[in-house]
Amino acid sequence: MTATEPETRAPRRGPAPVQGMGMLIGLLFLVLAALELMAGVPGGSGPRVLFGVLAVSGVWTLVHLLTGAAAVFCTRSSRWAARFLVAAGVCYVVVGFAGLLPLPRAVSDVLPMNTAGICLDLAIGTAMLILGAGWLRRGPARPR
Repeated sequence: MTATEPETRAPRRGPAPVQGMGMLIGLLFLVLAALELMAGVPGGSGPRVLFGVLAVSGVWTLVHLLTGAAAVFCTRSSRWAARFLVAAGVCYVVVGFAGLLPLPRAVSDVLPMNTAGICLDLAIGTAMLILGAGWLRRGPARPR
């Protein structure tokens, strides 16, 4: 190949891996929101819990529904998917750390947090940060 010939690249086939992971995470959040909305799944007489483990509320259901819808929408391009994963990952890590602090009763009534919920928020937020930041750092292939 000479210096005057344009560099040829093979066309990309299919979505980028970050788009697939973003879609998977979005669908998981949508399933979680659907389970929270189902009348028979959350049980108990006091605070609502999902499968006897995760504390849920109407606000959490709305947050999970919006997160899932945004994730599915943002998987249209790899850059959007990576940016969504970073932004949502930061939000969920912050919420997880906030759950470790003593919160006012008004906040804990609207957004109930238990140990399982805190661990889930920290874990999924960290995973989303790693996936999104790793893809943003990698970026598109550059010609040499």
